[in-house]
Amino acid sequence: MQNFTTILYPILLTILTGFLGYLGKEVVKIVPKLVDLILARIGLAKYEKAKLVGLDIWNVIEEHFRLSEIIGDTISAKRKMFESLIKIKIPSITDADIEFVRQAVAGEVNKDKPLVIKAIEEATAPIINVIAVTPITKYVAPDGTELTPVAVANKILEETAAQ
Repeated sequence: MQNFTTILYPILLTILTGFLGYLGKEVVKIVPKLVDLILARIGLAKYEKAKLVGLDIWNVIEEHFRLSEIIGDTISAKRKMFESLIKIKIPSITDADIEFVRQAVAGEVNKDKPLVIKAIEEATAPIINVIAVTPITKYVAPDGTELTPVAVANKILEETAAQ
Protein backbone atom coordinates (compact mmCIF):
# COMPACT_ATOMS: atom_id res chain seq x y z
CA MET A 1 0.00 0.00 0.00
CA GLN A 2 2.88 2.33 0.76
CA ASN A 3 4.25 1.82 -2.77
CA PHE A 4 0.87 2.75 -4.20
CA THR A 5 0.70 6.05 -2.29
CA THR A 6 4.27 6.98 -3.17
CA ILE A 7 3.40 6.56 -6.86
CA LEU A 8 -0.05 8.22 -6.60
CA TYR A 9 1.00 11.40 -4.75
CA PRO A 10 3.43 12.68 -7.41
CA ILE A 11 0.88 11.96 -10.15
CA LEU A 12 -1.89 13.78 -8.26
CA LEU A 13 0.49 16.64 -7.45
CA THR A 14 1.44 16.97 -11.13
CA ILE A 15 -2.21 16.98 -12.21
CA LEU A 16 -3.13 19.50 -9.50
CA THR A 17 -0.18 21.74 -10.41
CA GLY A 18 -1.12 21.63 -14.09
CA PHE A 19 -4.75 22.43 -13.32
CA LEU A 20 -3.80 25.33 -11.03
CA GLY A 21 -1.39 26.65 -13.69
CA TYR A 22 -4.13 26.55 -16.33
CA LEU A 23 -6.61 28.14 -13.94
CA GLY A 24 -4.07 30.88 -13.14
CA LYS A 25 -3.57 31.66 -16.85
CA GLU A 26 -7.33 31.93 -17.39
CA VAL A 27 -7.77 34.13 -14.32
CA VAL A 28 -4.99 36.41 -15.58
CA LYS A 29 -6.88 36.72 -18.91
CA ILE A 30 -10.26 37.37 -17.26
CA VAL A 31 -9.25 39.79 -14.49
CA PRO A 32 -8.39 42.77 -16.76
CA LYS A 33 -11.67 42.33 -18.64
CA LEU A 34 -13.55 42.12 -15.35
CA VAL A 35 -11.81 45.26 -14.08
CA ASP A 36 -12.66 47.09 -17.33
CA LEU A 37 -16.28 45.98 -17.03
CA ILE A 38 -16.50 47.19 -13.44
CA LEU A 39 -14.88 50.52 -14.34
CA ALA A 40 -17.22 50.91 -17.31
CA ARG A 41 -20.25 50.29 -15.10
CA ILE A 42 -18.97 52.75 -12.53
CA GLY A 43 -18.32 55.29 -15.29
CA LEU A 44 -21.79 54.72 -16.74
CA ALA A 45 -23.35 55.14 -13.32
CA LYS A 46 -21.41 58.38 -12.80
CA TYR A 47 -22.44 59.58 -16.25
CA GLU A 48 -26.11 58.79 -15.63
CA LYS A 49 -25.94 60.58 -12.28
CA ALA A 50 -24.25 63.59 -13.86
CA LYS A 51 -26.83 63.64 -16.65
CA LEU A 52 -29.75 63.53 -14.21
CA VAL A 53 -28.19 66.29 -12.10
CA GLY A 54 -27.52 68.25 -15.29
CA LEU A 55 -31.14 67.88 -16.40
CA ASP A 56 -32.36 69.11 -13.03
CA ILE A 57 -29.99 72.06 -13.19
CA TRP A 58 -31.11 72.79 -16.77
CA ASN A 59 -34.71 72.98 -15.62
CA VAL A 60 -33.76 75.26 -12.71
CA ILE A 61 -31.91 77.60 -15.06
CA GLU A 62 -34.76 77.66 -17.58
CA GLU A 63 -37.23 78.48 -14.83
CA HIS A 64 -34.93 81.18 -13.45
CA PHE A 65 -34.55 82.88 -16.82
CA ARG A 66 -38.25 82.50 -17.56
CA LEU A 67 -39.22 84.30 -14.38
CA SER A 68 -36.61 87.06 -14.46
CA GLU A 69 -35.61 89.22 -17.37
CA ILE A 70 -31.87 89.64 -17.67
CA ILE A 71 -30.42 92.23 -19.98
CA GLY A 72 -27.46 91.03 -21.99
CA ASP A 73 -26.29 87.72 -23.33
CA THR A 74 -28.61 85.15 -21.77
CA ILE A 75 -26.89 82.19 -23.43
CA SER A 76 -23.52 82.83 -21.79
CA ALA A 77 -25.27 83.67 -18.49
CA LYS A 78 -27.12 80.34 -18.67
CA ARG A 79 -23.87 78.51 -19.44
CA LYS A 80 -22.04 80.13 -16.51
CA MET A 81 -24.94 79.40 -14.19
CA PHE A 82 -25.03 75.74 -15.38
CA GLU A 83 -21.29 75.34 -14.80
CA SER A 84 -21.41 76.84 -11.31
CA LEU A 85 -24.46 74.83 -10.21
CA ILE A 86 -23.15 71.51 -11.51
CA LYS A 87 -19.78 72.11 -9.80
CA ILE A 88 -21.67 72.63 -6.57
CA LYS A 89 -23.68 69.40 -7.00
CA ILE A 90 -20.78 67.29 -8.34
CA PRO A 91 -17.48 68.70 -7.04
CA SER A 92 -15.28 66.11 -8.77
CA ILE A 93 -16.54 66.91 -12.29
CA THR A 94 -14.10 68.34 -14.82
CA ASP A 95 -14.74 71.18 -17.25
CA ALA A 96 -14.72 68.76 -20.20
CA ASP A 97 -17.28 66.56 -18.45
CA ILE A 98 -19.43 69.62 -17.69
CA GLU A 99 -19.43 70.59 -21.36
CA PHE A 100 -20.28 67.02 -22.38
CA VAL A 101 -23.14 66.76 -19.87
CA ARG A 102 -24.46 70.19 -20.86
CA GLN A 103 -24.51 69.20 -24.54
CA ALA A 104 -26.11 65.83 -23.74
CA VAL A 105 -28.83 67.51 -21.67
CA ALA A 106 -29.39 70.13 -24.38
CA GLY A 107 -29.76 67.37 -26.95
CA GLU A 108 -32.22 65.54 -24.72
CA VAL A 109 -34.26 68.69 -24.11
CA ASN A 110 -34.21 69.85 -27.73
CA LYS A 111 -34.75 66.48 -29.42
CA ASP A 112 -38.45 67.14 -30.06
CA LYS A 113 -38.02 70.83 -30.89
CA PRO A 114 -38.22 70.37 -34.71
CA LEU A 115 -41.52 68.52 -34.30
CA VAL A 116 -42.91 71.31 -32.12
CA ILE A 117 -41.75 73.99 -34.56
CA LYS A 118 -43.30 72.09 -37.48
CA ALA A 119 -46.60 71.73 -35.61
CA ILE A 120 -46.62 75.45 -34.83
CA GLU A 121 -45.85 76.34 -38.45
CA GLU A 122 -48.60 74.06 -39.70
CA ALA A 123 -51.08 75.52 -37.23
CA THR A 124 -50.26 79.11 -38.18
CA ALA A 125 -49.93 78.54 -41.93
CA PRO A 126 -52.54 80.34 -43.99
CA ILE A 127 -55.29 78.16 -45.36
CA ILE A 128 -55.05 78.27 -49.14
CA ASN A 129 -58.03 76.22 -50.22
CA VAL A 130 -61.03 77.78 -48.58
CA ILE A 131 -64.33 76.24 -49.55
CA ALA A 132 -67.46 78.24 -48.93
CA VAL A 133 -70.01 76.18 -47.08
CA THR A 134 -73.64 77.06 -46.96
CA PRO A 135 -75.72 75.64 -44.17
CA ILE A 136 -78.48 73.26 -45.06
CA THR A 137 -81.79 74.26 -43.60
CA LYS A 138 -84.32 71.53 -43.07
CA TYR A 139 -87.95 72.17 -42.42
CA VAL A 140 -89.88 69.63 -40.43
CA ALA A 141 -93.63 69.40 -40.12
CA PRO A 142 -95.23 68.92 -36.68
CA ASP A 143 -95.81 65.24 -37.47
CA GLY A 144 -92.03 64.75 -38.07
CA THR A 145 -92.00 64.58 -41.88
CA GLU A 146 -89.39 66.63 -43.70
CA LEU A 147 -90.72 69.49 -45.79
CA THR A 148 -89.07 70.76 -48.96
CA PRO A 149 -88.87 74.56 -49.41
CA VAL A 150 -90.54 75.90 -52.52
CA ALA A 151 -87.31 77.28 -54.03
CA VAL A 152 -85.57 73.94 -53.65
CA ALA A 153 -88.59 72.08 -55.00
CA ASN A 154 -88.71 74.31 -58.08
CA LYS A 155 -84.96 73.81 -58.66
CA ILE A 156 -85.37 70.03 -58.41
CA LEU A 157 -88.26 70.16 -60.88
CA GLU A 158 -86.18 72.27 -63.31
CA GLU A 159 -83.24 69.83 -63.09
CA THR A 160 -85.54 66.87 -63.63
CA ALA A 161 -87.19 68.54 -66.64
CA ALA A 162 -83.80 69.39 -68.17
CA GLN A 163 -82.76 65.75 -68.08
